Amino acid sequence: MPLFLLYASSFERSLKSLDPHQRIIIARIIECLEIYYSEGCDISKVFETETRFFYKKLRYDFYEAGVEGKLRIILRKDGLKCVAILAGNHDQIKKFLSR
Repeated sequence: MPLFLLYASSFERSLKSLDPHQRIIIARIIECLEIYYSEGCDISKVFETETRFFYKKLRYDFYEAGVEGKLRIILRKDGLKCVAILAGNHDQIKKFLSR
């Protein structure tokens, strides 16, 4: 069963602080997430497009996805919906999770 990717307003706000190159990287992560979710969470399908994609559970229902070590997207999984909450670097993610 495919999952659906949605975007919280906090995610949209977090994009505003990124430079154009960083937004391109975030767009690559989103593309990978859409493939991952539409293919029933089969990571091998994503690796056909982006070999550096990673997706891991952080805690509770929070997940992290990225294609490079610097920028990531934090998601919250709720049933069949996965909501992108924040786009940022490691420090921004850590700060968000400490709240």
